[in-house]
Amino acid sequence: MKYETIKYEKGDRYCIVTLNRPEALNALNWQMEKELDDAYDEIMKDNEINVFVYTGAPRPDGRPCFSAGGDLKEYAKGEMNKGGAENLRGMSFSAKSSAMALWSQRKWRLSIHGPKMPNIAWSPKISIAAIDGVCTAGGLELALSCDLILVSETAQIMEMHVKNMGIIGGSAAGTLLAWRVGVSKAIQLCCTGDPIDGKEAHRIGLADELFSPDKLMDGARELASKIGSMRPMALTMTKATCTAVRDMHYNEAWLYSDACLYALEEEPDQADWGPRRWLKRRR
Repeated sequence: MKYETIKYEKGDRYCIVTLNRPEALNALNWQMEKELDDAYDEIMKDNEINVFVYTGAPRPDGRPCFSAGGDLKEYAKGEMNKGGAENLRGMSFSAKSSAMALWSQRKWRLSIHGPKMPNIAWSPKISIAAIDGVCTAGGLELALSCDLILVSETAQIMEMHVKNMGIIGGSAAGTLLAWRVGVSKAIQLCCTGDPIDGKEAHRIGLADELFSPDKLMDGARELASKIGSMRPMALTMTKATCTAVRDMHYNEAWLYSDACLYALEEEPDQADWGPRRWLKRRR
C-alpha cells in the first residue's frame, strides 16, 4: 500500500510505522490519521507481523521529532473529530475489556474519527512507541496507547492540552499517564504542561527503556524482533492478562489469567509450543 504521510517498513516479525510530515513536526492531519488507520488494518491482517512500532521522521534540519500532536490548522477549521460524540453513543466498553474479545474478535474497531488509539491499546499484537524529539498532545496520546514506550535521552515530552487550549487530552491521555507515573505526577504534568526529557521520563516510569539518540531505533528494532519471534497467541494472552490488573481485583484477575492459559492450551498450534517444545530444546 502506498502512503503519503507515513512510512511503512517491514522487518523480521515486526513493522515500523514512521510519522512523516517533518515540515509540520509530524502533526496528525486528516490524511495521516486515515493512513495510520489503513496501516493498522494492514498490520492486523498480516500474520507475519507480531509487533508494530511507531516513531517520527526528523525535522527538515535533522533534529529529531516524534509528533507535535493534532494539526491545529485543520482542527480550527472543524475538519477533524467530526461526529466523535455521536459515534460514542450506545457503545458498550465492558464487552471490549475481556481478553477473549482480544483473542477471538481481532477486527473489533471503534468508530471514532481519527487514528483509533483504543484499537492500538486493545490490539492482539504488541505495540511500541519509539520517541525522540518533540512528543506532545496527540503524539503523546499515540505513545500512551502503546504497550511499551522507548525514549531517547533527547526526547521532549509534554502534555499541553490544558496549557494551550484549556481542554484535556483525548484517548484517555490523563488516565493512561496516571497508570504509568501515578496520579499526582500525572496531574502535575497535565496541569503545568512542563516538558520532561527522556531521562526524566524513564526515571518516573513513563518510558520503559532509555537510549542514546543514535541507539534508539536499533534498540526498538532489536526489541521488536525479539518479542516478535515468540508465539503470537502467547503474546496476545500475555498482554491480556497483564492489562487485566487495571480493571479487575486480585481474585478475579487470578481466575481470568488461568482461563486464558486453558484457552491457550486448546489452540491448534499447542503441540508445537507447549512443554514438548521446551523438552525438545533441552535435548
